[in-house]
Amino acid sequence: MKTSHRIGICALAFVTMGGCAGMQDKQSYNPEQRVDDAAYVAQVERTARNRGVIVRWVNIPQKRAKDLAKQ
Repeated sequence: MKTSHRIGICALAFVTMGGCAGMQDKQSYNPEQRVDDAAYVAQVERTARNRGVIVRWVNIPQKRAKDLAKQ
C-alpha cells in the first residue's frame, strides 16, 4: 500500500511540475486587442428599425484592432 501511495505522489508531483513549466511569461503574452464593430452594429440597427424590429445585442460584434488599422 505504501508503494502505491509513493507512486501516486510522485506522479502528482511530475504532473504539477509539467503544468508550471508550460506557463508563458506574462511579458511575452500579448492578447489581441478587440473593439466593438460600430459600423456593423449601426447598419443592423438601421435595417431593423426600417423593418419595425427591435434589436437587443447580447454580444456586440467585435473586430480585432489590427483589422481596423488596415482600413
